[in-house]
Amino acid sequence: MSGSPLSSEDVVELARRLPEVVMKESDSYTSITFKGKGFAWVNHPENRAMIKSTHAERQALLATSPAVYEEGWESGSSAWVLVHLEDADADEVDELLEEAWRMTATKKAVLLGSAHARLHPPGPEVPRLPRLRRTRLRAA
Repeated sequence: MSGSPLSSEDVVELARRLPEVVMKESDSYTSITFKGKGFAWVNHPENRAMIKSTHAERQALLATSPAVYEEGWESGSSAWVLVHLEDADADEVDELLEEAWRMTATKKAVLLGSAHARLHPPGPEVPRLPRLRRTRLRAA
């Protein structure tokens, strides 16, 4: 996908590779959710996507690629970034989608997704999910 302009349909296909994702489609929009919680929306006529992010990630994107990314809405724990898809890098959008999914999915789903990725090497149909480290809490 790299090298050619990214389309709204490409973003939907990238998101379909993430575990337990549900698409809600209308004539112009696709809402991308995990268990009813949205983490991305795609506007097909305008070839734009709104993707959940951290505040720090959004600031970095705005600083490095202002022609591609714009501020979206924000809440206390997350900030949304508007992506002009025709100018965006497919790998970067794929990473943004995966991180948005991780922010939204349950810990169990993230762990299962990581286990699946280790058993099935990354390819066009399998997302790359890095291994998570477990930490133990020690009594004080």
